[in-house]
Amino acid sequence: TQFMGTFNDIYYSFSPIIADYERENPYFKEAVKLAITPMISSLSLMQNAESESEVLGLGLSVIALNLGMYIGLPAFGILKLYQIRKN
Repeated sequence: TQFMGTFNDIYYSFSPIIADYERENPYFKEAVKLAITPMISSLSLMQNAESESEVLGLGLSVIALNLGMYIGLPAFGILKLYQIRKN
């Protein structure tokens, strides 16, 4: 309950600003869609969980997948660009 309260406080502190900007800028709206589609798709894997242990296993897998997509790949790309420019 405390986690969700904190999450909602943070989320609703910036989401109206993002929503307004999306309505004003169709290119930004499409960029947001492209950015969140992989996350939403990976979360759909949770529908396959039938027990508490499967929820835990799939949940940890989804978290790892999203960390890889949103942090790991960009970091890897930035490091590769840095190495290419350095040579």
